[in-house]
Amino acid sequence: MSPDAARAIRDSRHRWIATERPTVVVEGLTVTGPVPRSNDFEDTGGPFFLDEACSQPDPLDDDQSLFIETSEGIVVLLGCAHSGVVNTLHYIRRLTGNQPIRAVIGGMHLVGASTRRIERTIEELRPLCVERLAPAHCTGTPATTALWNAFPDKCQPCSVGTRFEFD
Repeated sequence: MSPDAARAIRDSRHRWIATERPTVVVEGLTVTGPVPRSNDFEDTGGPFFLDEACSQPDPLDDDQSLFIETSEGIVVLLGCAHSGVVNTLHYIRRLTGNQPIRAVIGGMHLVGASTRRIERTIEELRPLCVERLAPAHCTGTPATTALWNAFPDKCQPCSVGTRFEFD
């Protein structure tokens, strides 16, 4: 985090807590903390840098997601999934004792991903039997289209203002 961003957060009137490990926000709502990268096909989804000269790559090690425990399984909220949507879902499965993933909502940062990476993502999603997929913003049109084609009965639109309800 840049010094200016850190100072802005520190000076904010709002409470801010850095999380470096899975952290329960309230019962049933947890942030993952940094997500381990355990597969060979997911990356940060682009060139990101820590400096204006673009000489220090940013591995986005602080990427994390949020998950909600419901009576019918886990609902995952992704920001941009820079650690990879598959890495994120496998990590959440480990954290929850392999509870089923009921829904995955948000950005999967597959915009600009190769066809092979999109195909591998779909291959890895199949055995997870996710009930609902709602790809958003940084998933990108080609990946969103591929997900809709692979999971036509499970995908749904996800844009600003979309509302989801779970038990």
